[in-house]
Amino acid sequence: MMRRTGAVSALLLSLGCVACASYPVFGPNGFSAGAAYAPPADSAALGDFLVARYAAMTNDPREAASRYSASIETAPESTGIAERAVFSALLSGDYRQAVRLANKAQGAGNYGTLLRLTLGIQSMLDGKDSISAAYLKEDGFGPFNRAVARGISAWRIDGNEGPDAAEAYLNATLTGDPRLDSATLYMRGLIELSAHKDEAALSTFEALWDSGARLAVGIDAHARLLVANGDSKRALELLTVFSDTVGANAALESLAEDIASSREITVPRLKPTQGAALAVYVPAAALITRTDDDVASVYFVLALALDPDLAEARTLWAQSLEKGGRQPEAIAVLSRIPDSSPFYASSRGQIAWALLRLGRDKEAVELAREAVAKTSDRGLRIQLADIYRSLSRYDEADMLLTVIIKEDAREGRVDWRLMYARGATREALDHWDDAEADLKLALELQPRSPQVLNYLGYAYVDRGINLEEGLELIRTALTYDPDSGFITDSLGWAYYRLGRYELATYFLERAVELEPGDPTLNDHLGDAYWRSDRKLEAKFQWERSLKLDPAEQERARIEVKLLKGPDAPVVVQADSEPPLPNRP
Repeated sequence: MMRRTGAVSALLLSLGCVACASYPVFGPNGFSAGAAYAPPADSAALGDFLVARYAAMTNDPREAASRYSASIETAPESTGIAERAVFSALLSGDYRQAVRLANKAQGAGNYGTLLRLTLGIQSMLDGKDSISAAYLKEDGFGPFNRAVARGISAWRIDGNEGPDAAEAYLNATLTGDPRLDSATLYMRGLIELSAHKDEAALSTFEALWDSGARLAVGIDAHARLLVANGDSKRALELLTVFSDTVGANAALESLAEDIASSREITVPRLKPTQGAALAVYVPAAALITRTDDDVASVYFVLALALDPDLAEARTLWAQSLEKGGRQPEAIAVLSRIPDSSPFYASSRGQIAWALLRLGRDKEAVELAREAVAKTSDRGLRIQLADIYRSLSRYDEADMLLTVIIKEDAREGRVDWRLMYARGATREALDHWDDAEADLKLALELQPRSPQVLNYLGYAYVDRGINLEEGLELIRTALTYDPDSGFITDSLGWAYYRLGRYELATYFLERAVELEPGDPTLNDHLGDAYWRSDRKLEAKFQWERSLKLDPAEQERARIEVKLLKGPDAPVVVQADSEPPLPNRP
């Protein structure tokens, strides 16, 4: 992940001073011969490369691209520099600069992977099919970029040779395993739709659905095709299953509302460039779930070059930028989504969260409220309630969630996520009876949810009630999500509250291993060490917690503990004593 550690000006200055310095040349007798030292011929390229690397590490991809560009000029034999240059330009969101740099590097004989993708896409946009085909030829691509190039190529073939040739090309790449072939099959189904082969497309989409594949853009096309065939009921069933099992999606929720209201539903007949954009977007959407940095944004920029109206790519591009700590750029990207887009409301929610992370709480709430007043979007109102909760404005969150839950009830819907959110809100307000009822209903609706299991179980233990049930709920939550540092912390902290410090220490150490950067988990481990008479280690953990930037109230409490130790815990007793687990 790129880290923002400062501007590049200091390093530029230091490099400039080095370049300007003269050095004495010593003769055989050890004295200066009076001549100036001549720098190596490649020193300029090295200087630009070092500045570019520094810019990349300090979250300045635009400067990095510029400096790598200069390195291409002075060291054209380096394919790696060309790749870094194109990557940095795309990372900065400047597709045009990426194309210029790719052309510049290609002219010097460099043919890196990202360079080829960029030029292949631009050649397709320019209508230069044979040139695009040469750049996108799958030889030399790694698995991820090969999948991207294959999808683009299919739509390129569709536009130049026809859908039959495109389908044959895709069919030749199938493995026979629907899980591995899902992205390819979705592309085939969309190509079939573009050619008005609706019966074949429906067969493809049904096979994908039966395999368990759940891709939002594919489900959208599938549902629309079902409506066109007169089966609105099944279309709504698919959309409901997607929402319940995968999660909310602005476009699919808007489609479901349109279907339920008997509005006219169109079937997507994509142009080759629109389909190629999806061929880049789909693997990039999978990549963003597997990385903790902003690398996926490179592919969303490529997708938007092919289809500037692909709002899905814009929302995920912003999400990727936020992962890289680039909130202002994410806000700028999201601000370009028009109010006519089904992603407008969710984009305003994303902007609000980005503002929160920048410490601009008042702006975040005002923006979300304005958007809610403009759209009355259910998902955005839920996000506003979550924003209230994050700011400890629990009364406002409770009222808003209650309104949404009542509206759902009038439509015969009960959403376990809302019951969970309101239960947690009411627990924070100390309205325990109402909170417990909401949490129990959420658990009844979603009995395998580790979040609900953990929350309700911990609430029981923390209050000293239903202790055995509470511990069992947390243990069950951990079986569903064994690598969750936060649920592991809950179990450790529950044992701490029960006075079982050896067990508490075991699980809290494990929690910190899983989430080493969380201040609360490190603070809890410090408390467990203190009660286990490991006071030096306790102070180390509290000091570490302070370095991890806890909330101001927590910081003050930890600083007091460093001076006086923690307050005596309220120890409650459960009915049985489990053994200490063995370390793996």
